[in-house]
Amino acid sequence: MKRILKRTAPKFALFLGGALLFAFFSNDFGLVDIQKTAVILAAGIDKSGEGYELTAQISVPKGGKKAGGTASVELSGKGETVADCLMMMYADSGWIPKFDFCSLVLLGEEAAREGAMPALNYFLHNEYMSDNCAVAVAEGSAGEMLKKTSAIDDTPSLAIHKLFSGAAEKTGAAVKNTLRVFAVDTLGVSKSSFMPFIRSLPRESGEGGAKQSGSEGSGGEGGAEGSGGKGGAIGSEGSGGEGDTPVLFRAEETALFREGKMTGLLSAEETLAFNLVRGKVKAGILTVKGEDGEPVSLSIKRGGGSAKLGEEDELRAKLSVRLKVLVSDRTEEDFMAGTETNVATDEDERRAEELISSHIASLWGKCQISGCDLLLLARELYRKDPKAYEANVGLIPSGMGADIEVSVKGAD
Repeated sequence: MKRILKRTAPKFALFLGGALLFAFFSNDFGLVDIQKTAVILAAGIDKSGEGYELTAQISVPKGGKKAGGTASVELSGKGETVADCLMMMYADSGWIPKFDFCSLVLLGEEAAREGAMPALNYFLHNEYMSDNCAVAVAEGSAGEMLKKTSAIDDTPSLAIHKLFSGAAEKTGAAVKNTLRVFAVDTLGVSKSSFMPFIRSLPRESGEGGAKQSGSEGSGGEGGAEGSGGKGGAIGSEGSGGEGDTPVLFRAEETALFREGKMTGLLSAEETLAFNLVRGKVKAGILTVKGEDGEPVSLSIKRGGGSAKLGEEDELRAKLSVRLKVLVSDRTEEDFMAGTETNVATDEDERRAEELISSHIASLWGKCQISGCDLLLLARELYRKDPKAYEANVGLIPSGMGADIEVSVKGAD
């Protein structure tokens, strides 16, 4: 027996080693060949005469004098569908589009107003695309926005994505939505959803240290313009030219969608109210007029909110917000006279409640005008009573009233 083992053990070891070597050298282990693949960081979708125009912002190695960071180039293509656009980009550039790392899908205003779901259909069916990818609406053209020079980051899409951080959402300054949540809400019984609305504001070069464009190491001495077909893929070096003014991106407003079409726009104050009602605000600053008319800034320490149907027979919404605050800044002259300067007065609390109530009332008015069931009340009614839903679905939210309850108290 021992002799047999001595003879077979070396043969088995050689066979096992050969099998491992074969497996190692015949598998790429998920590595990306950057010479053949376009690693897409963001996609911008606009309407065109032929259908759609897709602008893909892809990551490229950054060279030149400065190392580190992320540089990018933009490729664009036109077609009847988004899939057609990608095929034109592939034909013109030779790069295979790869969406595994795509973190942002940006819709142009026209595409959002005509219908977001046809534009997003390709991404919803792409098995390699993360359904947690952020979605947003760009002011004007999505493609043009991705080509702007950001004052914050070498790559515009990364600068935009920073606006949706958890810290920003906790302050109520911006909303965030993903591809999956937008599709689920739009295709659900409420048929409504939302996206952050992105604007770009010029920043003068003298204001702080505006960054240089991340185009130094984008490869080549100019953009490569494709030819032929309906595509016309265009590769632009970096994000904008040398003479472009750096811009700052803002996401304080919120686009409202009904049946996949953009039907309204919330202001910065209404966006804050939306976040308060959803209970998303756990920090941030709320500024009101004090007893002497001077501004008083209240720091939100704890917050909660809810949006649900009332208990009455009449179909009404019940919107409530509860906050705990401390005074973080007071501009009155005798500010240091008190011993508990961070404690909100009864007048501070009352005026904060009035301010928030007015913002929530304005939010509800926008929902009624746009027909967007932003707070998904139809879904709540459908789950409670399908028959009541069938009888009243046409009234949500346009034919509904709303009861608003706001409580602002000083933190312990």
